[in-house]
Amino acid sequence: MSELKAFVSRIPDFSSIGAGNQIKYFVYFMQVEKNSEIIKTKDVADCFESLHINPYSNISSYLSNYSKKGKTQQFLKRGSGYILFAAVRTEIDKQLEKPVEIQASNSLYPISIFDNTKGYLIQFAKEASSCYDLGLYNSCLFMLRKITETLIIELYESKGIESKIKNANNDYFQLSELIKAVTNEPSWKLTKIVKENLPKIKLLADSSVHSKRFSAKKPDLDGLKTNLRIGLEELISHIDYAKWNAKQ
Repeated sequence: MSELKAFVSRIPDFSSIGAGNQIKYFVYFMQVEKNSEIIKTKDVADCFESLHINPYSNISSYLSNYSKKGKTQQFLKRGSGYILFAAVRTEIDKQLEKPVEIQASNSLYPISIFDNTKGYLIQFAKEASSCYDLGLYNSCLFMLRKITETLIIELYESKGIESKIKNANNDYFQLSELIKAVTNEPSWKLTKIVKENLPKIKLLADSSVHSKRFSAKKPDLDGLKTNLRIGLEELISHIDYAKWNAKQ
């Protein structure tokens, strides 16, 4: 709730714009700030409830009516929910003075290998790639470490065996232990090239974060790119997001 309150506080005269007009901001909050892939009627209703304000009388009807093509369109229908119409999202981006999103290239790896995974993973992948494009190599390595850690955890979660990578406090292992676990897990067989390169990603990323004398350079990442792509694709393949997403 604190995140939602902080968000609406950035919107001028939010309390006086009317419940109907507030809906697009709630959809924006869920989609952009919370990285939700689709927003349902209940999500919007929960926003009204969390802020203790009177909800729109028929949220479902409002979302449906304003997803119709035309000058008043605000939303796009996606499966059992909605996302913001691009022009409306841009309008709110400007209102909130959100920084312009940099278009990530495929110079680090093909962004498409993250297609059909999770929305937040696609964003992580784009951020890492943008860092590479802009010459922010330490930041790029940090994001690659985050992606690697996320993929390993989601591999275990997708198979329902995440308890194998948790400690006595039910917290996930640190990356070094995650790498040891995933490379020795009998439920799947990682290729030699992946087993060899997962520790390299961690070593470079840790050096970027923890070593005051090490500053990553382009050759550090260029020497890793091919094997990085192989490793990420292999982990994603083992997870089988299409099958996992269907179960959730």
